[in-house]
Amino acid sequence: MHRTTPRAVRGVAAFAVGVLVLSLAACGSEEPAAPAGGTASAHGGGSLDVVTRWAAGNSAAAAQKRVFDAYTKETGTTVNVTEGLEAIDDQVETAIAAGKSPDLVIVNLFDKTVGWLDAGVTVPVDQYVKDWGLEARMKPEALDEWRVAGGELQGLPFSGFSWPFWYNTELLTKAGVASVPTTTDQLIDAARKLRAAGIGPVAVGGKDWSGQKLFYQIAQSFTDAKTMQKVMQEGGYCSTPTVMNGIKLFTDLRDAKVFVDNAAGLSADDMYATYYSGKAAIMSAGSWAYTESKASGTGIETRTTLGGFPVPSGAVYAKPTAYQGFTGVGFLITKQGASPEKIGRIKALITKFYDQATVGDFVKDAGILPPVTGDFASYATDPLTAKSLDLDAEVDHAVLPDVWIGSASDTITQVLTGAYGNATPQEICEGLDNATKG
Repeated sequence: MHRTTPRAVRGVAAFAVGVLVLSLAACGSEEPAAPAGGTASAHGGGSLDVVTRWAAGNSAAAAQKRVFDAYTKETGTTVNVTEGLEAIDDQVETAIAAGKSPDLVIVNLFDKTVGWLDAGVTVPVDQYVKDWGLEARMKPEALDEWRVAGGELQGLPFSGFSWPFWYNTELLTKAGVASVPTTTDQLIDAARKLRAAGIGPVAVGGKDWSGQKLFYQIAQSFTDAKTMQKVMQEGGYCSTPTVMNGIKLFTDLRDAKVFVDNAAGLSADDMYATYYSGKAAIMSAGSWAYTESKASGTGIETRTTLGGFPVPSGAVYAKPTAYQGFTGVGFLITKQGASPEKIGRIKALITKFYDQATVGDFVKDAGILPPVTGDFASYATDPLTAKSLDLDAEVDHAVLPDVWIGSASDTITQVLTGAYGNATPQEICEGLDNATKG
């Protein structure tokens, strides 16, 4: 039984009907795929077509290239790499519709990709994980996030992440804020002092995914995880009192000017630039930004301490909250990639990524949270990465919305742009219910 709900896959339903025949044609046949281990002749030579989220400029791109180069040298198989664009899901769907399916997609489990298994774009990988010797090494929670509700395994998780709050302690001290705030009352007081000192408080991209994630982190402050997951998946924002309390908390913080001015018009790139340049003292950002913050050349990494989002009185969380998850970049195998002539090459490439030294390379270069067990502390040469590997004692983990809101993500983001403007709690909850039930 596939793990996505009808709502989660509605965004790809028309795509599936319209192009599945083309997709199968591109694969060459409708015959069953080869055994999970592949055949000996499939391991070397030939080529693989890969679309990857780790494009040039991404902190993981260099580590990825080293894997591709080593794989080609060892096997003689050429890797034809296509860099994924911002709308990588649309890019892949368009390619498949044109009969040019890639073999492997390296991408986040988010928005449309959540529905690819049900749409027949990709194949389940449960047997591959077992037969390729990866299951025993994988963290159970990493696999669970790629099979929400206990269904089939969508893909192989690789780039886990921590997603804490960043605090510029130098700016906090300059504004007279004695310590990192741990309650929302302290956060409001800190924002007032920061503004008085001419410093922006919390930088956020209110018009894109960064604002969406921060909203949900705040909105679930009074709601248990199971209830919040159900609301994200099925709706019921307006009819769930604890969620409404969280939405009101968000608007109270907004109206107390906790977020930087014109947050509704800012993007994630604006958020990073504002924080890195010292124009704002606080932001919420994932571990992928650790090495990128150092590369900014501003020295911001030396003035940053990591923590969580301050909690309100009566919260279900005992400690400030942060996100942590494994729905970052992973490996999704298409029907073409699972074909008898391709699957052995796919196995050789994917298993190479999970070598201990290779995972460590990604920890060093891209600050990933490893999805496999092992000691990676020696690879965490970046101080923020090292700190994040040991952050659990200081924070509680909130429910990341990605796989729960599924293909409603874009519409929800549009609703939440209004939330960063002047929308009321009732307008926000009605917008979210409409976006979810679509």
